[in-house]
Amino acid sequence: MKKLLPIILAFILAVPVVNAQSFAVKGSVTGVNDTDPLPGVSVVIKGTQRGTTTGADGTFQIEVPSQETVLVFSFVGYQSVEETVGSRTDISVKLISESKSLEEMVVVGYGTQSKRAVTGAVISINYDKFKDRSFSNVTQSLAGTLPGVNISQSQGAPGASPVIKIRGVSSITAGTNPLIVVDGVPLENFNLNLINPQDIESIEVLKDASSAAIYGSRGSSGVILVTTKMGKPGKVSVSANVEYGSQKVVRRVKMMDAQQFIETYVDAKNNAWTAQGGNASDPNSVRPATLKIPEDFTNNPQQFGKGTNWQDVMFRTAPSYNAQVTVSGGTEKTQYMFSAAYLDQTAVLDANYYKRLSVRSNVKTQISKKLSVGLNLGITSIFDRTEGTQGKSDVISLGLQSNPHFPVYNENGNLGFRDPNSTWFRFTSYADMNLWHPYSLTREVDKSRKSFNTLATGFLEYEILDNLRFRTSLSGNLYNSRNAFYWNDKQKYGYSAVLAAQGNAGDAYMFNWLSENTLTYEKKIGEHALTGLLGYTSQKQRDETMYVAANNFPNDLVHTLNAGTVTAGNTTASEWSLLSYLARVQYNFKNKYFLTGAIRRDGMSRFGEDNKWGYFPSVSAGWLISDESFLSGVNAINSLKLRASYGVTGNNQIPNYGSISLLAAAPYVNGTTIANGLKVSNLANSGLRWEKTNQFNVGVDLAIFNNRVNVSAEYYNSITRDMLLFVPVPDITGFSSQLTNIGKMRNRGVELNISTKNLTGDFTWTTDFNLSRNRNKVLQLGPGNAPIQYVDNVVTVRTEVGQPVSNFYGYVFDGVFNNQNEIDAYPHHASTTPGDPKVRDVNGDGKISDADRTILGNYQPDFTAGITNTVGYKGFELSFLFQGSFGGEIANNNVRYLGTWDNGRNFFASMYNYWRSEAEPGDGKHFKPSVNYLGLQKQFSSYWVEDASFVRLRNVRVSYALPAKWSNKLKIGSARVYVNAENVHLFSKYTGYDPENTTYGTTSYSSSMETAGSYSSGNAPVPGAFQGVDYGSYPLPRVITVGIKADF
Repeated sequence: MKKLLPIILAFILAVPVVNAQSFAVKGSVTGVNDTDPLPGVSVVIKGTQRGTTTGADGTFQIEVPSQETVLVFSFVGYQSVEETVGSRTDISVKLISESKSLEEMVVVGYGTQSKRAVTGAVISINYDKFKDRSFSNVTQSLAGTLPGVNISQSQGAPGASPVIKIRGVSSITAGTNPLIVVDGVPLENFNLNLINPQDIESIEVLKDASSAAIYGSRGSSGVILVTTKMGKPGKVSVSANVEYGSQKVVRRVKMMDAQQFIETYVDAKNNAWTAQGGNASDPNSVRPATLKIPEDFTNNPQQFGKGTNWQDVMFRTAPSYNAQVTVSGGTEKTQYMFSAAYLDQTAVLDANYYKRLSVRSNVKTQISKKLSVGLNLGITSIFDRTEGTQGKSDVISLGLQSNPHFPVYNENGNLGFRDPNSTWFRFTSYADMNLWHPYSLTREVDKSRKSFNTLATGFLEYEILDNLRFRTSLSGNLYNSRNAFYWNDKQKYGYSAVLAAQGNAGDAYMFNWLSENTLTYEKKIGEHALTGLLGYTSQKQRDETMYVAANNFPNDLVHTLNAGTVTAGNTTASEWSLLSYLARVQYNFKNKYFLTGAIRRDGMSRFGEDNKWGYFPSVSAGWLISDESFLSGVNAINSLKLRASYGVTGNNQIPNYGSISLLAAAPYVNGTTIANGLKVSNLANSGLRWEKTNQFNVGVDLAIFNNRVNVSAEYYNSITRDMLLFVPVPDITGFSSQLTNIGKMRNRGVELNISTKNLTGDFTWTTDFNLSRNRNKVLQLGPGNAPIQYVDNVVTVRTEVGQPVSNFYGYVFDGVFNNQNEIDAYPHHASTTPGDPKVRDVNGDGKISDADRTILGNYQPDFTAGITNTVGYKGFELSFLFQGSFGGEIANNNVRYLGTWDNGRNFFASMYNYWRSEAEPGDGKHFKPSVNYLGLQKQFSSYWVEDASFVRLRNVRVSYALPAKWSNKLKIGSARVYVNAENVHLFSKYTGYDPENTTYGTTSYSSSMETAGSYSSGNAPVPGAFQGVDYGSYPLPRVITVGIKADF
């Protein structure tokens, strides 16, 4: 990539442009309905920050580089106007009041609407909001800016997708991801990393049921509409930009150094030994194997010094490169946009990377007066090597657990513990020494992936009558990926034993096709306007996977599986299909009273034979109060609109075959041999149907003081019915539970968005503020409303009626017993000794039991907020974004390994202030270490739960538009340089890397069956069960990017 950058820059500078002598242009600006001059109007050369303002008499004068120069006239309270200079030297401009900018078009499902006519809760974001942000996924740049949309980055690895929740979580077992619609194509669980952010023209978020109901069974978690760019009539426009970035993990988890660890390790062994009646001074010869202490620790611990900080070893300052070229333009009949982009991002984790190459072609042409056709085509290839995102058994978690007294390199310069003369080898006789080597794991374990995605849509539009238009389209989405995994001979990976070389490979294939046909009718009669939509869509998807594993490789030089012995392999195939009919009517009277009604009928293969089809209606209304005569004299109010809506949406994010019985392999005895057979693996439910969400929404939009202050407020109340839950069934069926529609949940909340133009003129200052509050409550569960409880890796979550979904549930940690008198005066476990954890007797029965477990918190925040300030002066612009999440808790499951004794792993540095004796009680928060787990040490409790509140300086951006004289010398139309910083600083009490980091709650649905109220799987069994659990997550790095963008 370093060699590629000079070539790209040379291309930018070599693009030919017409070189003309600059000349002066003067003129005047007035309002469209009067002749009064407008002072202070900004007059800027398009694509630059170079310009002037009109004087008190509304006149201006500016030097322009050529006749092709476009001047942009803008003023608070008025619509912006663009004028091409041409041969004119005197230009008169009339600005239209911005109240009429309500006619700006907004993309909605299956069409567009004017802002004036929108009656639902829709957020529209144009390209200018994220053009200088440096992310592989466009939604990352929107975090903290959209009310009601919680965008969190659960993993900091390059290419990691954010978790998006719109107006809370409305399901426990079904998926909760919003539907992604790219250029009109609905895509389930689509990864927006596959769309280059610089190719995107606008994003719309449909938050309420009335706007999302047109997508029927897929709209209950909200809808995100992505529209890519299309050229405009006029000359060819070439745009190119190049970025260089630097990434670094600046927030570290504080761990013990070698001396602290050795002391704690020795105390843990001695505490367990003295509890058995021994003395701390007893030699290893009289101790059991599990309580022996390495002689290096007792004789000469100073030899290890401070030891190794494995985070310094794992993490590095990593560069990234990003380059893009876009060519667009067209005539009145044909418009086009072509782009190519390359992203090369080195990961902060050693030996990892993420590379993406994307190209796009969008073309539309008018064949005749009535017929037009077009093709949108996007192709993306991704090559990445990403480790550290799989939680407790992956590199980053193991790095924190690794013993600090081990060196990075052996005495002979090798990695790891293979040399019998090395420091590592001396400790192999102690079973509780952890011999994995984080540095070696990244160097000797190869985990790579190659993926290829093509999304294409061909469409035809035909105007049957003046008011009747037909559109048909055919779309295809093809995705292929290949994963390869190989670990070297005798590499100790994760928690496995020291193994011979092993490898595996997997392929995933997905093909999704969509056929859509719509009729749109528009008619205006006097003061009445009507728009109608009828549609029919058909969509189908097939998924296939293949997996092969091998071992017994002769050496580590050849990683292809044919070099070893194949030990396992399987293939899978799965399909779903969806057939839909949709209709919508939009009516307005006098352009101030608006009414919209819509309905969709969906039939889907995933649901039971008795419930294949569902209906999803919606209705909404709007009243533009500011256009009423009784407000005509209130000059302070520019626009005031009241909106109300009600709609029904569905959730179809369940397994493809969740309603039918499946067969699984089952060996059986046939005489004297074992034969392969099949068995029914789950209980069918022919009545299985959609989860349905009914939502009421009311909103108000207000613009005042010449549109300098814009306020939008929403209130919503949504009820999700027929939630899918595993319900116990009689033993006679041969199964323990069946997936059934039975639960009910409510989400209720308010949202506020305020945008202000604080200063105008040469010095500008704008502020955007948003605030969201959502309240989640479970209203109904299975038979008898019995609570649902899941346990995974000690963390316990409990869902019960009257509470939010998935509360953390466990004991209350009440400190540390300092002496026997305290123990005698307080309920305790029978084996409790001084220095052990104290547990609160919640039910007051005088003893500690399971009945004392209680709700410890919930991952859902009380409210979220964001504020962006942007200031500008002539060619300079500075913007900074603060994001906040307040309330809510996170389960720091790293405590299981790092906050208590666990097989000799390292500890959090805070643990060093533990109880040593009555005279040295420590901080009263950390109990004594012991090899024997006593009392609360390994039980989930409030000791593991932390405050997840935070304030983050998410973004700081500085840009500068090059002066015209520089642009002319470079022979380019305009240029802008910028510096962009992401994840600048985090203010949080959380002791882990980041309270946004989670390793559970981000996985896809798993079809594992529940047994006795718990799951045995090590992964999250269902999307809604384990939210907000950090178990070895990948930290978010700080990213600083320098870029230049040029337009020709």
